[in-house]
Amino acid sequence: MKAKTDIDEKALHWFVALRDEAAGDDVWLGFQSWLEASPAHALAYDAVERLWVDLDAADTAPVVAPQPAPVIDFAAARDRRAQRRPRWLGAGLGVAASVTLAVGLWMWMALNGQTYATTDAPMTVALEDGSHVYLNRHSRLDVRFDGDRRAVSLAQGEAAFDVVHDPAHPFVVAAGAHQVEVLGTAFNVLNHGDDFAVAVERGVVAVTPERAPRVRLTAGQALTQTAHQTPALAHVAPERASAWRQGVLVYRDRPLGEVADDLSRYLDKPVVLSTSARALRFTGALRIGDEAVMLQQLQDFLPIRIDASTNAVRVDAREAG
Repeated sequence: MKAKTDIDEKALHWFVALRDEAAGDDVWLGFQSWLEASPAHALAYDAVERLWVDLDAADTAPVVAPQPAPVIDFAAARDRRAQRRPRWLGAGLGVAASVTLAVGLWMWMALNGQTYATTDAPMTVALEDGSHVYLNRHSRLDVRFDGDRRAVSLAQGEAAFDVVHDPAHPFVVAAGAHQVEVLGTAFNVLNHGDDFAVAVERGVVAVTPERAPRVRLTAGQALTQTAHQTPALAHVAPERASAWRQGVLVYRDRPLGEVADDLSRYLDKPVVLSTSARALRFTGALRIGDEAVMLQQLQDFLPIRIDASTNAVRVDAREAG
């Protein structure tokens, strides 16, 4: 019993320490080592974080329809709670500086390095530092290692990263105007059209979304952003951060439009939703396979009608009755 109490107290200690904007990389790396030392540590920290989110949500107005995971409005949190509680956001680059850095990184990478691209099948890329990248279908990755910099850019698509920790050689992922700084971790990045997402399986990353301050993510946290909208934080099961690697797409109360975007990438043709279908939300798992199998699975889950041709897939909501 005392051991559990000690773990709970340590989890609370880490929670407070990580909400300090002055916390440096040594604090985050210490937290990472503690988190990975035992599954009980991760469970205790998650319990502390869930409790904080629940308490924070209790005094937030107006009341909205319940969501399966907490979503945090960065700008509102910064303005409303600056003097009331520790912030989710870490100290970081200003918006203009982060955009300039991202653009500079892209220009530098265009002149050096190696490119990997996939079409209908995923690819595993072993990097020279011992890190691994699992590149999803219809994706492109540029890799540039030079001196003290380990830099990659996900030009399009999706990739899961397992990065070897090396403080002397920072690992930076550019995804359009977004940037992910890695301290040694496993995480997933999506950069497709207007959609950007990061989900952390293990360790810590620092993400600079487009036109937004930097935020630190730990195992079980995810950040999503569509176009220029405000980024949102949510919880994700760490083992599901890159579920596509196990041949499955997992959704929990997600808009059908998000599912359609994913299917468009896998089927390599547009999946178009009618107005009525766009109002639907989806919870379930789709086994990655051929077109007929994936579309039939979706149709089994939802009250929809699917018409597929060689050039596009159209989805309509079925009428009740």
